[in-house]
Amino acid sequence: MSANIPSDVISDILSRLPVKSLSRFKSVSKSMLAFLGDPEFVEQHLKKAFLKNPNLVLKLDSKLFYVEDEEWSKARRLPLPFSLCLENVEISGSCNGILCISDQQCNQDIFLLNPSTGVFKHLPFSGFDIAVVENSFTTIGFGYHQAEGDYKVLRCAYIYDKPFIDIDSYECEARVYSLKADEWKNIGAIPYHLGYKAAIWLGNDFLIWKATRGLGRAGKYLIVSYDMSREEFKEIPQPIVNYNGELHMEVSVFDGLVSTFYLSKYDEAHIWTMKEYGVKDSWELRFVIKLPERVESYNYMFLKPLVILKNGEILLEAGEKTRILHDPKKDSYRIINPIRGAPRRYLVTPIVGSLVSPLGYHQG
Repeated sequence: MSANIPSDVISDILSRLPVKSLSRFKSVSKSMLAFLGDPEFVEQHLKKAFLKNPNLVLKLDSKLFYVEDEEWSKARRLPLPFSLCLENVEISGSCNGILCISDQQCNQDIFLLNPSTGVFKHLPFSGFDIAVVENSFTTIGFGYHQAEGDYKVLRCAYIYDKPFIDIDSYECEARVYSLKADEWKNIGAIPYHLGYKAAIWLGNDFLIWKATRGLGRAGKYLIVSYDMSREEFKEIPQPIVNYNGELHMEVSVFDGLVSTFYLSKYDEAHIWTMKEYGVKDSWELRFVIKLPERVESYNYMFLKPLVILKNGEILLEAGEKTRILHDPKKDSYRIINPIRGAPRRYLVTPIVGSLVSPLGYHQG
């Protein structure tokens, strides 16, 4: 691209720029367009992007907004050309700058969208051998399978065709979609009842869910992982906690580690992280967060730690109206200012800004 500047220097400079800036360069020349789409450069840019604070996707009903400046000061409405295919819009996971978007009602139509580039893919219909009826339940997981260099979507269906006696009695089936093969594979039944919330990608070959077994007081919450290499589900041991029953437990990923956060009706969040994957004794109580009194009244079950920023602050969501930054070193809090162009209420999904294409490298 230049006779005077080494290509590796140019590559290093460009890999530090946000996608919004790089998109302007695509019309400069065919060689620049090819360079920005080269898998090696896309990977280099992705690694640099992970060193920055994430972008934010804001969701209000079936509308999505995108915040991609470092100050989180301005949002733009995300065009969804496929929105007519969906009765509702649900974010069913994110990975390497790609959103998995599905229908809240039936999860029939699934799309992969890069909000930074606007490129999207409509996945082929998964289909199921079991009869998916009106009162069926589905859940989705989306992640990158490092061992195969492939993006995968896991879709599970449960058939509620019996009296509500025992969750474990419902018929279920799971299928896995491979972006490389562009097809679904039946992996059979699941020994757990996965939660309605989408799985969280651990950052390697695992997807993590909150799951349940049994019913009522006899039932219990579990942390379940899906190994994309072995194509098997496994229960992850939970931390030993002495909390009373006035807590709500959720599963997350903090700093690439399996995490749980326990939410108290006294507006506290206890965040535990598993330092060594699958090892019960490696659980560590990482943070205890108590919200200040000035935070607007909300249900404690909607308190949600989202991500640890590069300066050590924790971004928390307190329902649809309030976002908070907590500095654990100073034990201080600050409410994020309203974002220009954003709706008054919304839910947040942090996402890295990337050039990764949901069409796959070989398809543009």
